Amino acid sequence: MVNSVTVAVGDVHGCFDKLESVIAACDLLSEGEKARFVFLGDYIDRGPDARRVIDFLIENQLHEPSRFICLRGNHEAMLIAAADADRSDRDLMDWWANGGEQTLDSYGISDPGALPADHLAWMKALPLTFSDRKRLYVHAGVRPGVSVADQSEKDLLWIREPFLSCDDDYGAMVVHGHTPTKSGLPDLRSNRLNLDTGACFGGPLTAALFTPARFAPSLYCNSRGDFWQPRPHG
Repeated sequence: MVNSVTVAVGDVHGCFDKLESVIAACDLLSEGEKARFVFLGDYIDRGPDARRVIDFLIENQLHEPSRFICLRGNHEAMLIAAADADRSDRDLMDWWANGGEQTLDSYGISDPGALPADHLAWMKALPLTFSDRKRLYVHAGVRPGVSVADQSEKDLLWIREPFLSCDDDYGAMVVHGHTPTKSGLPDLRSNRLNLDTGACFGGPLTAALFTPARFAPSLYCNSRGDFWQPRPHG
């Protein structure tokens, strides 16, 4: 299936109701064509419904794998480490202190090692990047001066600076999340787009619609039902 519209979705963080709202809005905007969704990672932690989010994504990927592309975020990486049989105390506490308690509550368990095996296997298999002709989708960003092929997993999942302050041309627009914007709006720069608008901190969940003809997004929508055209720097 060829998708003429690609929708990138920011950090969900267990906010299932906001996820449902964004997908419904984007399906309306695609005017009958099935959009391809690229989720930028961090599906779990902090918000109340991590299990519902993961169930939803796994189910939709199973039926339409080319339409639902899910990337790994740093919170999935922390959970994988915390659930490992050889985990350290620090692995467990780092994840728990960053919203892991809410994820445990959503699954009704007290230890991450008790998560359903298929959910853990799904998280472990998530790719770190996805690209099309004009955009590179990644959770956190890339390290300036390093080719995409040589980026480290740590940077792809965790980097903030010097990436956020850099205006280098990466040869493609880097579409990312990871760093919540203070405004609750997406942050569009000449070389990157940040879609983490703080859904788990009371902000909306935000998506950007891309068409093949344009480098930059054509339209934004969010879980509040807002639609608007992009402007640089938010």
